[in-house]
Amino acid sequence: MPQLIPIIDGPADAATIVFIQGWPDDASLWDRHVAALSDRYRCVRTTMPNFDGQRSERWGYSTDEIVEALAQLVREVSPETPITLVLHDWGCYWGYLLHHRHPDLVARVAGLDIAPHVEPSPAAVLAIIAYQWWLIAAFMIGGPIGDGMTRRFAKTIGAPAPPQRITSWMNYPYRNVWRDIFAGRRNATEDYWPKVPLLFAYGKQKPFPFHSQAWLDHVESGGGQALGLDCGHWVSEDPTFAPLLARWLDTTTTSAFSGPPEA
Repeated sequence: MPQLIPIIDGPADAATIVFIQGWPDDASLWDRHVAALSDRYRCVRTTMPNFDGQRSERWGYSTDEIVEALAQLVREVSPETPITLVLHDWGCYWGYLLHHRHPDLVARVAGLDIAPHVEPSPAAVLAIIAYQWWLIAAFMIGGPIGDGMTRRFAKTIGAPAPPQRITSWMNYPYRNVWRDIFAGRRNATEDYWPKVPLLFAYGKQKPFPFHSQAWLDHVESGGGQALGLDCGHWVSEDPTFAPLLARWLDTTTTSAFSGPPEA
């Protein structure tokens, strides 16, 4: 299991927010949000293994190892009080599983662009298979060719991460999910319908959504917020999102979610 190093900003006695980003980003994805929130919140970030431009583990880590490492991080930074999760991309997948498996650690969840429940069209399924297997191939090939394949895809989709920091070794989450599919394992988030205050913000300017109507209904059924923004996948980079997040954090509480357990 990897050891995740926390980056902490803000008052030691303030409510704790843990930010978890995904592919191909590092902790700097949240810089503007931490700058805006760290006067009144304790903001915690970490960079995932192989996502810092360094090649720390050739074959990466399993989903279980990542989730348990995140649970250990949360226990370290907030041993007595549940935290708020702010998640994006694979950070959503890992964060939802963290909350699902360790509900006592989490009080609120803000997910960006990726939901635990997705209803892709047939065309979207083909597109998802194509790009994920491109990245898996790059991961298996490795070296300059694998890095070039990975950077080419990142450029195509407008990823904000610096190209020189993007390597094929960071593609292990795609390997993990397809390994689970081939092994016949059930979808790890299929029964995740959380009962905590929820924010779900997604970009409308992309080829297909990574959420279902059932998830949007679930979020809103308990007084949560489901917001479609005029941006692409990187919702965190949209200037309209920062004040929305701050308002949600300032006006919601850690009381129990009032909606139904199922959508």
